[in-house]
Amino acid sequence: MRRACLLALLVALGAAGPAGAAVTQPAQRATGPGGKASRYGGVRVTAGGSGAGAWFVYQPSAPTPASAPLVVVTHGYYEFSGTGQDDALARHAAHEGNVVIYPRWQTDVAIPCPGPFDIEPCMTSEVAGIKGALAYLHAKRSRVQPQLDRTSYFGFSFGGIITANLANRYRQLGVPRPRAIWLDDPHDGGLTGLDEPALDDALSGIPAATKVVCHSGAEGVTSEPGKADGSCNAVFAKLGRIPARNKSLVMTFPDAHGTPALSSRHGVCAGPGGGFVVDAYDYGFCWRSFDALRSCALTGRDCASALGDTPQNRYIGTWSDGTPIVGLKIQAAAPIRARAVPPRAPAPAPAPRAAGRTT
Repeated sequence: MRRACLLALLVALGAAGPAGAAVTQPAQRATGPGGKASRYGGVRVTAGGSGAGAWFVYQPSAPTPASAPLVVVTHGYYEFSGTGQDDALARHAAHEGNVVIYPRWQTDVAIPCPGPFDIEPCMTSEVAGIKGALAYLHAKRSRVQPQLDRTSYFGFSFGGIITANLANRYRQLGVPRPRAIWLDDPHDGGLTGLDEPALDDALSGIPAATKVVCHSGAEGVTSEPGKADGSCNAVFAKLGRIPARNKSLVMTFPDAHGTPALSSRHGVCAGPGGGFVVDAYDYGFCWRSFDALRSCALTGRDCASALGDTPQNRYIGTWSDGTPIVGLKIQAAAPIRARAVPPRAPAPAPAPRAAGRTT
């Protein structure tokens, strides 16, 4: 009885260090992928367009570069205004020296598209937002000019399905070729089937040289009844044209070692908006991985921090008491499953940043 009460007390108090201080999440690293360091002191956000063709543009500033690589960030379902779901990630990407387009492709439930029953109106909206934002940037040379040949895409949830389809059809839709694609728990809602029927039947239109990361949380879509082969498992099954060295299927796990606990539910990479928060999974995993993936695709650097089952890619950070966060599970092929849970591995030595093979 006394032992049970003691255990309950420890759980209620949370993990604590030797001096009784609560164990906390690691802070954002100072430098490197996902880090704070940036040569740009600000981000200028502009809204434009209207209805389901609306858009936001994030331009790095202080100083303002003449041109910058382009990043397209696509939110998930149920964002009808603003940029709440992925604003933090978009701002980080802009601070890193990218010009970011955030298409706001939805205005209400089932508008412009009724989810997976007919995704095409939302595809049309997404393209309109991208092209409208590009027209705005091109209209004045004082605005940061997007380097269209250095374009990366990020998509969350239903926006991940839109992003995969967009990258697959980039030629016919007239949008920039994808150099890197990062998907966060892509999902069409499961209303017409459990294996993402709104996803294009084939994804062979995505160039083989494209670098791809797809993330599923252990508590996310694939943990729901009947959906084990949905989300990234459905996407990766259609990426056979892309060689293993250019793609990684990754999974995060819940970690309650410290306070606040880290969740791997749907929305691991989403920030404030819709009940999401920015935590160590954002800067230690999502931002770090997306930064490194873009770097790998565009310069050949930081590949070990974005692709492959490497120590640098598995490592997310260390709790304040020195305990590593549960690492990523990483595979080059589907399916990925929540069992077994990866070990807690200490911080690895930094990987070399020298340029390497990019195809």
